[in-house]
Amino acid sequence: MELSRLPFCCYRSAWSLVLPGLCALGWVHSAAAQQIAASAAGAGNEPLQEVVVTAERRTENLQTTSIAATVLSADDLRQKGVVQLADLQNASPSLSITAAGLTQNVNIRGIGLDSGSPSVVPGVATYRDGLWQPPILSTDTLYDIGSVEVLRGPQGTFVGSNSTGGAVFLNTRNPDFNGVHGNVEVLGGNYSDVGGNGTINLPISDAWAVRAAFDMEERDSFFRDVTSQLTPSAGLFDHPGSQGEKNGRVSLLGKPLEDLEVLLKVEVNDKSTGGYAYKPVPGTEYAPYAESAPFNLNYDHDTLNDELGVRTSLKLDWNINGSGYLLRSLTGDQFMRVHNVYDLDATSSTLPSGPPAQWENQAIIERPLSQEFNLISPDTGRLQWILGAFYLHDIRVVDLSINSQAIPQSITLNDYQIIQTAAAFGQVSFQLAPGWQLQAGLRYTHDWNEVPNGKTVDVLLGIPGVPPSISSVAGIETDSAVTGKVALNWTVNDSNFLYAFVAKGAKSGGFNAAGAGTLQTNFAPEEVWDYELGWKTDLLDKHLRASLGAFWNNYTDLQVASFSPGTGTTSLINAGKSTIKGSELEFHAHAGGLAVDFGGAYVNSRLGALTLINTEALPPNTNLPQCGAGMVPPSCFNYDPYNLSLSGSENPYSPEWTFNAGVQYALPVGSGTLTPRLNYSYVGAQWSTLFELPATDYLRSFGLWNANLTYEKGDWRVQLYGQNLTNKLYVTGQSAAGSNPDNEFLGNPRQYGVRISRSF
Repeated sequence: MELSRLPFCCYRSAWSLVLPGLCALGWVHSAAAQQIAASAAGAGNEPLQEVVVTAERRTENLQTTSIAATVLSADDLRQKGVVQLADLQNASPSLSITAAGLTQNVNIRGIGLDSGSPSVVPGVATYRDGLWQPPILSTDTLYDIGSVEVLRGPQGTFVGSNSTGGAVFLNTRNPDFNGVHGNVEVLGGNYSDVGGNGTINLPISDAWAVRAAFDMEERDSFFRDVTSQLTPSAGLFDHPGSQGEKNGRVSLLGKPLEDLEVLLKVEVNDKSTGGYAYKPVPGTEYAPYAESAPFNLNYDHDTLNDELGVRTSLKLDWNINGSGYLLRSLTGDQFMRVHNVYDLDATSSTLPSGPPAQWENQAIIERPLSQEFNLISPDTGRLQWILGAFYLHDIRVVDLSINSQAIPQSITLNDYQIIQTAAAFGQVSFQLAPGWQLQAGLRYTHDWNEVPNGKTVDVLLGIPGVPPSISSVAGIETDSAVTGKVALNWTVNDSNFLYAFVAKGAKSGGFNAAGAGTLQTNFAPEEVWDYELGWKTDLLDKHLRASLGAFWNNYTDLQVASFSPGTGTTSLINAGKSTIKGSELEFHAHAGGLAVDFGGAYVNSRLGALTLINTEALPPNTNLPQCGAGMVPPSCFNYDPYNLSLSGSENPYSPEWTFNAGVQYALPVGSGTLTPRLNYSYVGAQWSTLFELPATDYLRSFGLWNANLTYEKGDWRVQLYGQNLTNKLYVTGQSAAGSNPDNEFLGNPRQYGVRISRSF
């Protein structure tokens, strides 16, 4: 259809919150409905399968649940080219995931994380098989996945603190009793990419079954090393940006009693990337010393990145005496370790300014222990309810400075945090009248954040364990928050569901540890009030499924980095507020061999009154006191010209437009099926800081084309794939390595290859 024939409302920016979604859905219905219906009738194909969401502790139909969410099956992930967490931004609207080196900045609707430090609490919670995940170790490959659920907006009832932007649930597949089955897959691609993965499901008795899964991949770096000044004795250099990954998971499902189900999962992730392939942002002081070609690196020091994760979960489900009331226990024990060596300036030149050392050797250790209990009522009846209790004890050893390039045995703890969270929560759903349901959820959370004084202890980086306790406390912050949600749901008929709700989320506070000449300062939690309306519908005899929603967020007490002229230091404070509003549309259509899907969002975020000192514009190493009466430079510094009003600025990592679309068509070829598929995703421009400096803080928009061609015959599947088909050059994030800011990461160039798998 020509653009000139699109409905007039699609052009008016004043209607950009809701009407673009209605226009797109209306266009699909009016222009394609007859073809879809005719194809469906002629082919006799099945309607779209029900999509379920489990984040609220029940298995619920997404189309009749008042949640703004994208749910992706294992087949969806494969067809959309989602290999790791960061790829989800190409398959889910309102989601931005940018590289930051050690961590990833995950933001939904402009709320989440905008710091590369693992000590900063995220605002989008990520869960793997129900276990909360810290910000580190988030780039491993997704394998043997059952589903991925991306929940948008604060999840104050079931997730609690640190889900002000939303939550992501990664659910791996469980064993079953349907006989011996599994699959094996091998892959090969450019950049010497080779790998394989596989699963086997094995019932070992009428009451017990085991499932094992593995994933392995080796790939050369996208970057060319032109380094000529490496330290010859170090022996650590392994092309930054390369990939060496080995993952394995064993799951045990048991039903030792008629009413009791046991699920145990143990997973090990081992990954090495050779270090982070970052480069100075063009226009910064280090940029003239960097290699100019985009995918060339010219470091003068070895780099290293080695990650190890060991995750264990135990879930017990007891159907109390067969009554339908379910008592659930979920226990988690996780160990994460990262060892990094950085070239601080990412160049082969002597540092023009900054610290005297040109390299830094660091390690990060994290040990979360968690326990959750749920008491869940039966799914039938006018009244349904869930009660829960949660506890997390997390030891986080951050930023360990190591004085040699060898993996150490004895280290000095520079930043050792103990994080504890205790919560009680519940939700009640009551059928007011036929088709009408009222839901109310409430959660009380108490957070405890403590940093002991540093001391030398023995930490074995390759072995899961907890560092010794430290009695002396350097700082402590405790917070309590009440969050939750009230929703009114209306099931109009079998095809239409409407909802409206108000939800509150909170992100826990913390403190800035005392330093030279400074005292400890604390900052309070952030709060978000979310107001939403939504419509979900199944059309054309359930061959077209759509959801449309609009939201308005009041985001207050923002935790922002503020420079203090009195101390010459930067610390986190609570300052300002933000208003975030927008709309989201998703639809899926299926008829015969044709399948079409779309997800899009418009997000408008604006800061209120806020003025900060622009630290990015300050001269390097400026830490003098503010000039006042009787004080003259160079004993002081006048910060007045650097005060910057941020009123009206966007939230960091808040692209205005995000959307993705895909189309595929299954063709019978011989005794098999050939399915070509084309995907397009777009992530709008975004800022990496509040200061919005065009030269250093601006991440340009980018659109990516992916495609695959799949042939399936019996138990065999052969897939040719291509990612970033146009070889788009784009920046996928920024980071600060050591004390040097303004480094950037490039997105992956064109990749292509083949996957061959066989099921049994």
